[in-house]
Amino acid sequence: MLGTEPLCHIQPTPYGGRGVFAVQHIPKDTTIHVCNGPYAYVVYKEFRKEVCAYCFKYAFDEGRNAWNVRLEDKPGSGVWFCSTECRNVWQEQENVDDLVVWMNGALDKASKRMKPPPPNPSQGVDNLGTSSFESPLLRPEDLTRQVIDVAWRTAESLPLGPPHAEYDYLQELEVETARFLISGIVQRYREDVNSTAPNATLDHASIPSHLTWTCFLDLQNNEVPHLRSKPHVNVLASHLRIYHFLRRILHPALQKYVRTAETVRTVLSRDPGNVFGLWDMSTSGDSEMLGWGLYTSASYFNHDCNPNVKKVRDGRSLFFRTTRDVLPGEELCISYVDLQDSVFDRQRQLQQHWYFTCCCQRCQTELSTSVQGVSANMVTSTTETALGGCESCA
Repeated sequence: MLGTEPLCHIQPTPYGGRGVFAVQHIPKDTTIHVCNGPYAYVVYKEFRKEVCAYCFKYAFDEGRNAWNVRLEDKPGSGVWFCSTECRNVWQEQENVDDLVVWMNGALDKASKRMKPPPPNPSQGVDNLGTSSFESPLLRPEDLTRQVIDVAWRTAESLPLGPPHAEYDYLQELEVETARFLISGIVQRYREDVNSTAPNATLDHASIPSHLTWTCFLDLQNNEVPHLRSKPHVNVLASHLRIYHFLRRILHPALQKYVRTAETVRTVLSRDPGNVFGLWDMSTSGDSEMLGWGLYTSASYFNHDCNPNVKKVRDGRSLFFRTTRDVLPGEELCISYVDLQDSVFDRQRQLQQHWYFTCCCQRCQTELSTSVQGVSANMVTSTTETALGGCESCA
């Protein structure tokens, strides 16, 4: 676990929350942390043949159109691999009790039995699904914890309907979110099975610390700010529809995780602000986002617009390396946004997707310079007006 590493530890930050801090001098180009895999993840359906289900290697990066290694006895499993080694490790570590393969098949079948899409898809997520989830769009300030709690309790009590009835229509991103949730639910099942095994120990020795539900719960809950950040889209109704969908299709061994909304709601509330995009490794041209994953220990690294740490993905692992010498007691930060963007664009993106206003030294300096520039222009404009106008207006 990240907090036990000698180079750094997790502690409260002066501005709230927790962060990663150096406990000794750390030279440039030092690997300070490795997160070996995500707790939950999803590879977009359009890339499943091109992205290894285990190491996330992208076929196009290797000069190929797709991978051809599959599970030999399960041709409809919905997973492809770059090698037999990745296939065998995935089968042993990820496909617990064959649940991932079973769920991939169940989800694909359910997707073909959905109700027709609405006549006007441009109306948005809030107009999709059945009347059970229809509700007027609320103002952001009205989306309180109490209102959200009531909505989830209502969803828990809704009848599932006949087994062979059509499923509520889900948009493509909602289906991908369902896959992401299934990944997290299977991971929790895996931990529960191991913890109740005859030789299990209390410290979950067989489960890496970044793959424990306890570590997952430690992540920041962004449910309320996330729902409030999209005033023109009924995200809450979308989440309730996905939950109802999962209640209908989950394998019997996983049903206990959706009897209440606790597991689904917990994963959805940690998704925004904590996940990392799974990008291709191309060094030229625009990168392609292949999916997303939630790496629990990696989420402790806070943002700075002048970061001292860089995140690099190698296979399914995330490596964090220092970009300069770091002093003892200094916070170790990465960047969440494109550092070439203006201070105003960075501030907007951070507020919109990570729900905070960046107050780093770089932002303060650039904002101060911008304010001074505006003030100088105002003084110049006022002076020119007092003198009868500028030359270009003459």
